Order: sequence, then C-alpha cells, then structure tokens
Amino acid sequence: MVITLVGEKLAKPGLEFIYEGPAEPCKTCRLARVCVGNLEPGRRYRIVRVRNIEHSCPLHEGKVRVVEVVEPPIEVLVDPRIAIVGSKVTLKFVDCDDPSKEEVVRPAGLFEGDRVKVMEILEDVECGEKRYKLVRVEREK
Repeated sequence: MVITLVGEKLAKPGLEFIYEGPAEPCKTCRLARVCVGNLEPGRRYRIVRVRNIEHSCPLHEGKVRVVEVVEPPIEVLVDPRIAIVGSKVTLKFVDCDDPSKEEVVRPAGLFEGDRVKVMEILEDVECGEKRYKLVRVEREK
C-alpha cells in the first residue's frame, strides 16, 4: 500500500487513476515527496482508503486529501502458453491490430517487460487469425 495525495473531489475509495508524472509546481512543493514521490509515472492506482487529513494545493480546486492506494489487477491479452494461473512471467504485448481491443492489448498501467503474476484466466479472444487469452494480472514489484 502506498500513501499519496489526491484532489479532495477525487478522493473516493475505488477510484482508479493513471499517474502521469509531476506538474511543474510539484517540483518545489514541500509535500512533493509524499504526494508524487511515492508514485511511478504511467502506473494505474486504485484508492482503497481516504484519511481525514487534508492540505492546500495550488493545482487542485481547494485541497488535497491523504489516501492509501494500491496497483489494481489489470486485464491484458497474452499468448495462451503463458496463461497459467499463479505463474510469474515477463509481460510481452501481443500483436493485435484490432482497435477495439487496444485497451487489453496495451493496457494503461502496464509496460512491456513488467514482471506480472497471472491471477485469473477470463476468456479466449480472437484477433485476426490468432487466439489469445484475456487474463487478469498483478504487477510484481
């Protein structure tokens, strides 16, 4: 679990976001280490708990709240040979040019080369003449 700060309007358990990196004002903020220093650019996070602590912030309307976040499981298409529940694999994105499947071919929050654990096999997916498995994975840190 990671502690960070989010705008008070967004501070709701279950909300997911992609951290895109620090904005310019964050670089000189006294809270930057806690706020953006704990997050990795390009990763997906889910708020699991909102604490009753708030701070002022020049980027958000009003204040930011202290929240606890985790990296949630993410769905991704993989080669069927590595789709084994419990296996830990190095993620290699599959070749699928179907725009309707882009969200699971290269899902936000994962990078090719990430070490992931296959948590669940969801379904078979066809892309052109190839068949893949849609799986839910968690990133290994």
